[in-house]
Amino acid sequence: MKTHTLWSKNFILIVVANLFVYQGFQMLIPTLPVYIKNLGGSDLQAGLVVSLFALSALVFRSITGKGADSIGRKPFLLIGFFILILFNVSFFAFSIVAMLPLLRLFQGVGWGMTSTSIATIMSDNVPDARRGEGTGYYALSVILATSIAPIIGIAVLNHYDFNMILILTTVFMIIGFLFTQGISIPKLDKLDKQANKQKESFWKSLFEKQALLPSLLCLLLAIPFGGLMSFIAIFGEEVGIENSWIYFVGHCLMILISRPFIGKLFDSRGPAIVVFPGAILMLIGLLLLSYTTTVPMLILTSVFYGLSFGAVQPSLQAWAIDRSNSDRKGAANGTFLSFMDLGVALGSLVLSSIAAATSYAMMYRMSSICMVIFIIVYGVYLLKSRNKKHADVYAQTAYH
Repeated sequence: MKTHTLWSKNFILIVVANLFVYQGFQMLIPTLPVYIKNLGGSDLQAGLVVSLFALSALVFRSITGKGADSIGRKPFLLIGFFILILFNVSFFAFSIVAMLPLLRLFQGVGWGMTSTSIATIMSDNVPDARRGEGTGYYALSVILATSIAPIIGIAVLNHYDFNMILILTTVFMIIGFLFTQGISIPKLDKLDKQANKQKESFWKSLFEKQALLPSLLCLLLAIPFGGLMSFIAIFGEEVGIENSWIYFVGHCLMILISRPFIGKLFDSRGPAIVVFPGAILMLIGLLLLSYTTTVPMLILTSVFYGLSFGAVQPSLQAWAIDRSNSDRKGAANGTFLSFMDLGVALGSLVLSSIAAATSYAMMYRMSSICMVIFIIVYGVYLLKSRNKKHADVYAQTAYH
């Protein structure tokens, strides 16, 4: 469905639904590792629960992206919600550390299907000329939930047991589902389905090649992000900061302040003006976090990291969609989000092992290497693009 207005009824419902779904999902990110450790689990088991979830979501994002392009968006949205909510409720029945990774694995299937379907429906309802702005506001719903949900989750866990977390997350997911039922989602016609099926083999069409570079960059920033979001509460305990949730306040405020102009800057000037300086700020934020021992330092970290992540991640997603054909939006979103899940999975598993062997401060210091690689890879791409542009101009001049 191609629209000319950004703030249509569909787009508003998508953003609101996405906010509630991510709110429910993100409340589990910082609280589930704490819950596992309270049950007697190890740092490695806490990381494994996060990693298995992300890996199963990764696999089903790719399948959902392909299916959304060839079958339609709605079936995958409905099935994804059913699985996601079913396995969230199943946590009530199990409080054994050995069972939690398995439950989380299946919940990742539902999450991969649900989030990829919503992202693809969002892409259908954003005008091409406002891709950066529209994707930015969609991403704002993700980032707001990422910022607010951990505050609520940690506060609830400090005053109640984990069952209260499960009640709230289930309610948020159900509300998100209800909002999606008001979205007009047209069915793919038979010609579209046949064209999509005939283009490529199933395995080749799972990933969108044009979205690979932005997706690879997203993987690099997702590795430290997974470590930050999953273990910030435990890091706070390690360095003696009781109110570690305050990090998310600064993170959220910086994104709210920057979001109105970041998307417009992307649309008018392209991704480089946003992505390159944002990556540098993210590197600074991670290094600051690794040396943080006080609340003021934690707030300063949230300013740097919140501003940069809120600018870079949605810009990379908009860039991935822009580089892909209009009939490959599902695959582009699936590819991009799969790489982000892979980064979170690697971050949670590898970084938790580093934390177990050293400290959480050292873990964050080591994770900053990912942003150094990010800056190098993107810098090389910009240099090659610039040289190619100059070569094309020279060739055209010489020809004339």
